[in-house]
Amino acid sequence: MALSAWVLASVAIFLFHQDASGGLIKRIIRQKRETGINVTLPEDNQPVVFNHVYNINVPVGSLCSVDLDSPSGDSEFKLPSEPGKHYQEHTLNEENQIVFTHRINIPRRACGCAAAPDIKELLSRLEELEELVSSLQEQCGSGSGCCSSAQTAKECPQNCNERGQCINGQCICDYGYTGYDCGELACPGDCNDQGKCVDGKCVCFDGYAGDDCSFEVCLVPCSEYGNCVNGQCICMEGFTGVDCSKPLCLNNCNNRGRCVEEECVCDEGYTGEDCSELICPNDCYDRGRCINGTCYCETGFTGEDCGDLACPNDCHHNGHCENGVCMCNEGFTGDDCSLLRCPNDCHKQGRCVNGECVCNEGFLGPDCGEVRCLNDCHNQGQCVNGQCVCDEAFMGEDCSELRCPKDCNNHGQCVGGKCQCDEDYMGEDCGDLRCLHDCHNRGQCIKGQCVCDEGFVGEDCSQHRCPNDCHKRGKCVDGQCVCEEAFTGLDCNELRCPNDCNDHGRCVDGQCICDEGYTAEDCSELTCPQDCNRRGRCVNGVCECNEGFLGEDCGELACINNCNNQGHCLNGQCVCDEGFTGVDCGQRKCPDDCNNRGQCIDGVCLCDEGYEGPACAGQSCPNNCNDLGRCVAGRCVCEEGFIGADCSDVSPPKKLMVTKVTDKTINLEWANENVVNEYLISYIPTSIDGLELQFRVPGNKTSATIRELEPGVEYFIRVFAILRNKKSIPINARIAT
Repeated sequence: MALSAWVLASVAIFLFHQDASGGLIKRIIRQKRETGINVTLPEDNQPVVFNHVYNINVPVGSLCSVDLDSPSGDSEFKLPSEPGKHYQEHTLNEENQIVFTHRINIPRRACGCAAAPDIKELLSRLEELEELVSSLQEQCGSGSGCCSSAQTAKECPQNCNERGQCINGQCICDYGYTGYDCGELACPGDCNDQGKCVDGKCVCFDGYAGDDCSFEVCLVPCSEYGNCVNGQCICMEGFTGVDCSKPLCLNNCNNRGRCVEEECVCDEGYTGEDCSELICPNDCYDRGRCINGTCYCETGFTGEDCGDLACPNDCHHNGHCENGVCMCNEGFTGDDCSLLRCPNDCHKQGRCVNGECVCNEGFLGPDCGEVRCLNDCHNQGQCVNGQCVCDEAFMGEDCSELRCPKDCNNHGQCVGGKCQCDEDYMGEDCGDLRCLHDCHNRGQCIKGQCVCDEGFVGEDCSQHRCPNDCHKRGKCVDGQCVCEEAFTGLDCNELRCPNDCNDHGRCVDGQCICDEGYTAEDCSELTCPQDCNRRGRCVNGVCECNEGFLGEDCGELACINNCNNQGHCLNGQCVCDEGFTGVDCGQRKCPDDCNNRGQCIDGVCLCDEGYEGPACAGQSCPNNCNDLGRCVAGRCVCEEGFIGADCSDVSPPKKLMVTKVTDKTINLEWANENVVNEYLISYIPTSIDGLELQFRVPGNKTSATIRELEPGVEYFIRVFAILRNKKSIPINARIAT
């Protein structure tokens, strides 16, 4: 055996020197021996080959490492080498072999010198192992079996499912597997104690996520108005609440404005506490009703904002309306553009009848634009603007008279070219003054001219004056006015009405005051009842109502959308059937109007925060008690084992006590009046780089023993209660073995 150790040491020293520059040592030391004696592994009639393998590794930061080649030599097996990790040694089994594995760590400082004391200790340890293996070989080859009669090897459950080594009846699982029989897949990072490992995958506790449950998530999922940062929802402007779903402003301003200091600043075109109402242009100028952004104008007004005066009969579509006055298209006239227009309006020197001019006396032409001269000036002068410009030697209105010298100075009459002077005038041209007939004592004679008294006229005040001089609209004959056509009255001050109102009315100032039942400029048309209340057009005595009005005389207001056939119209307002509401009965009514604790949307109550139920009559609980309790009058009555305002917490264990401490064990007891699924016991040395371990006990137990502890080490111990995969806050203690 000493010789074997010496050979092993020599080989090790040779390899240390050989690969010092690369920092790699590979070596497998095997000893095989066949015996002819049959033993019980795997069957009595088969031989056993002993193959003991020493695996030597060091951390990755060392100058050297030791790996294991497969016994068959087919491939090289490389062990995982992460800094600070405890390595799992792998045993390679061949048919009918018993393989013994031992782990030896070589300190880094020993890698550069084969003669160091640590190497001597290593070789000494290898020699001891050789002796142990030889002793076991002798025992197994003696015919009495590999184990003494007093001791029977313990079998492992399911033979560790061929995923680990069976040592003393317990499975030491290969990397990636766990469980008492290595039948379960291990989870990455053991789920970081923030989840439960199921079939190799972490089922994370509330508040954690990721393959290894290492990421914190928000317990309540953030709404679209927040982002989850370190387990908390960070809300966008205008929102609050655990999940950022609660708007600071009513209905989140209906996405038609911004929420500033809990008040809606509405976008242009919207108004109301929650920006839900459309604004009408210019508020309809207070001349109509604003319904959902549309102006419904009062009678007499029109336009998108009711800012324009309406014109009668919409100008019969023969013109456009400007501030309530019809501006008629070419060819039309009248207050409502209903009449055909005559050319140039007959120059106001005639009447327009069905688009044709009937000229006043003294005028002619298609538009009455030409003035006719009296007797055509007898061909003794020219007609200019209806007045004769007489040729030399002729005079008179129609140039029919011979002209007198100096026209008798207007103091006499020219008869046959000779002046017949007025009284008090004389001379060939009547140039000498005299008041005629002494003004008949009806006036004063001033410089040969009579200034007549009131009521008289004429050169000698011999004529009676007509009232108001007939307003220059007629001739005064012996004190009476003979009016021109188109005028009437004692002093010709009244306009004559068209067609004399067709005997269906009275003429006042040229306009017909029609008898009841007649209308139009000349009272030629039948009237409509109540003149259609100026809400429609009268056609042959029948009202054609404007939009929004109805009835024989357009006197009734029409209802919006005809109340959607869900109500009846009463004076322009909908009286909705049971179960419907709104201006046009287009909305469904909510039960009890949601008790003023929510909004009614299409017959369904959208309750304010803190209320619930079809009519928002009941108080709601936070987070609906997380389905872990009952909501009673707005407060959660939690199921057994759960606590908190919203039943989200598991009732933790209490009164952790240490009942017994040895150098390798610690006995614990605790109290919990609530039923839980299980308890999780976690323990870790308080020293730096301590490895945390944990195990679980059923929920019906309130005690546990922590085993296989290191003597003289202080441990930090925590106990969690677990109910429905939710973990409570722990109770903890620090205990030294």
